[in-house]
Parts: sequence; structure tokens; C-alpha cells
Amino acid sequence: MNQQRRQQYLKLLHQLLTCPKGKEIKIINSNRELVDADLLQVMAQSAEYLTAKGQQNAADFLLRIRSKLLKGLEISETLTSAKASSEEYQQFLDEVLLATNNSKGDGEVVYQLLEENLDKLDHNFINILETWASAKLSEAEPEIAKDIANTIWEFSTLISDFPLGNPANNREIAIAGYQTMLTFFTNHSNPEIWAAIQNNLGNAYSDRIRGNRANNLEKAIDAYQIALEVYTKSDFPEDWASTQNNLGIAYCERIRGDRADNLEIAIKAFQLALEIRTKLDLPIDWAMTHYNLGNAYCERIRGDRADNLEIAIEAYQLALEVRTKPDFPIDWASTHNNLGIAYSDRIRGDRADNLEKAIAQYQLALEVYTKPDFPEEWARTLYNLGNAYSNRIVGETTENLENAIACYEHASEIFTRDDFPEDWENLQRHIARLLIQLRNAID
Repeated sequence: MNQQRRQQYLKLLHQLLTCPKGKEIKIINSNRELVDADLLQVMAQSAEYLTAKGQQNAADFLLRIRSKLLKGLEISETLTSAKASSEEYQQFLDEVLLATNNSKGDGEVVYQLLEENLDKLDHNFINILETWASAKLSEAEPEIAKDIANTIWEFSTLISDFPLGNPANNREIAIAGYQTMLTFFTNHSNPEIWAAIQNNLGNAYSDRIRGNRANNLEKAIDAYQIALEVYTKSDFPEDWASTQNNLGIAYCERIRGDRADNLEIAIKAFQLALEIRTKLDLPIDWAMTHYNLGNAYCERIRGDRADNLEIAIEAYQLALEVRTKPDFPIDWASTHNNLGIAYSDRIRGDRADNLEKAIAQYQLALEVYTKPDFPEEWARTLYNLGNAYSNRIVGETTENLENAIACYEHASEIFTRDDFPEDWENLQRHIARLLIQLRNAID
């Protein structure tokens, strides 16, 4: 299938997932020209993706419709989901590594090939990759083996960021590729490459979907710390700073250990990174690290809470000097949303003014976080905006309560009972509480 056709399939699936209950048949009938074996394949892949994202109810919904379509079209399940043979997997591996090598790691070239073979990006592919790479790297001449290893490294980095298919599978393939490379590139033979792979492996474990989250973060931290054995500030300043930043993120998210200790380590790592990541020399990285530092100070347990929030606000404001809406719209929106949270929690200054600033920040974020493009971020920001309106001091009480309820109700369009049960429950509780307050205010 071509890209245009695939986009039509995905648009149809979005309509099915968001339509009112009972309207599915009407939507299918209105798009009969899209109902074919390729659609069923895309439905299966999308269901697998939703499962990996934790949206099992949505995945089951798609699979139920797919099952009905299979029967209606009288298409054999084997035609739409048959596993490729080992030879086909090997041929695909050869093709994708050749494309990676010939294009010098051009994502556009490699991603097109991956998109055409989404059904092969699974555990079978990992087995083929590991077996083939182990044999080739051990039997090839040193220079050829090095070229093969570099190509696998580039491919692993590309698939780690591949936006289609099953993200859990993509991460596993990347991890397998990096781990295979670490059997070839060692700390003694190629220390710089070895450190770079360790850093990438840390990123892959930080983003890993499968496995225990706590274990994954420990592996990420270990990989970053190993990379820092080579990436010293004096010899590799930018790589050192990048790895420190990554290490800080991992400690911010760390589950094991003392939470307060983890945040202190994270803050120190971000501060170290900023010794190299200056606004003048590395403005984008400088802004990113300030954003991360703001997040850490917002959550900091030690120190004075009021001081921590002031530092967080300053860090976000610094990040926004580079993260402008025209140049970095998504980062701009994320930073404004987090700045809104900091102002909502702020202890210093006038409470009414702080809430007005928080509301303004959330409204700015919503200029980018729209429902069609960023549904979950849109809903999360509306939830935050609803909280701010519910606590607002300025303005009419009834109007503020009505605005808060409207925000929560809109957020409920995405945070449904099936897909986000905890968020949905919180929203319903807030709505019920505010309806009582509104009735009392009117009376």
C-alpha cells in the first residue's frame, strides 16, 4: 500500500475510535472503498500499537470490528496476518541494512522501507538480526566487520525513533542492535563509539515499554554512568553534557531509591550539563536542560518549597527564550503548560496574580495542543486549566466555576472511562464537586 492509502486507512480508524456508540456501521458503509485486506492489516497493527500504549479497550474495539469485517469479506486470516518465513525476514534485514548503509543513515529512505514491512518488525526479526550479526561480525575481515557494526548501530538508532508500527517492538529491536554492537565495540578497542552506544542504549531503556519500568530505568542509569567513564568533561565536553542531561532525566523518573535523593542527583546532573550547554554555544540544548531543571525543581522535596518553585519558574522562562512558538511549537507548548503548573503552585507573590498567570500559560499551550493533533496533551492541559479556574480569585465565582466544569468536560472527551479510568474518575469527581459549588453560589 502507498502512503496516501495508508493515511486514508488511519483516518478511518480514527473516525471509528472517536465516533458515538452505534455509528460504526454507518462509518464503515460510508467508506466501503477502503474496506479491503490492507485495511485489516493496518487495523491489526494499530491494535497492537494501542495495546503497547496501554489503551487495551481501544485495541479490543478495533479487533472486534476487524473480526466482523474478516467474516464479511470472507478473507482468510492467513492472508492478512501470516508470518513471513525466515528467508523473508533475512531478505528484509539485508535490504534495510543496505538501505541504511547506502543512504548513510537517511531516515526518510530507511523509514519508507520499514513502513512497507511493519509486519516483520517483531521478535522474529530480533532473532534473525542477533544471529546474523553474531556470525557476520565474527567471520568478516576487521574493516568489513566494522562497517557492518556501524550500519547496525545507525539502523538501531533510526528504528528507536521510528514513529510507525509497534513502538514496543521498535524499542526492543533497537536494544538488541545496541547490545549486539557492544560485543564488537569495546571500551578498549573503540572507547568513543562504545560510549556512544552505551548512551543510546540508556535512551532506549529509558523509553522502553516492555519489561519492568523500575528495572529499565536502572539499566538506563547504568548505561549512562558507563558512558561517562569515557565521556569526560575535558575530552568530550558536549557528549559529557548530553549524557549528564540524560542521566538527570532518568533520575527524575527513577522508581527505586529515595525520591528526594534521586531528585538531588538529577538536579546536579542538569547543573553539570549547563556548564557546557550555554545559550551562546548550544542554545537548543541549553533550553532543553533548563526545561528539565525546571521539572526537577517543581518536584523537589528538599529545600524550601517556595524557593524551589521560584527556581523552576525562572528555568522555564529561560527555556522560553529559545523555545519560541514559530521555531519549536511543541516544546513551546510543553514549557508553557509546565510554567502554568508552577504558577498554580507558587507560594510567593499574590495568589490571585499567580492564578491569572497560570491560566494565561495554559491558554497559550492550547494554541498548539489542539484536540486533533495532540489529544492527550490537549486534555491534560484542559485539566490543568480547569484546576486553575476552580481556584480562581479574580472574576465572578459562577463564571469561573462554569469555565472549570467546561474544561473538565472537554478533557473527558479524551480521558474516557475505558481508556483513562483514573483520569476519568478524577474528572467526574471534580465536576460533581464544582456542580455543588455552582448550585450553592447561584442559590
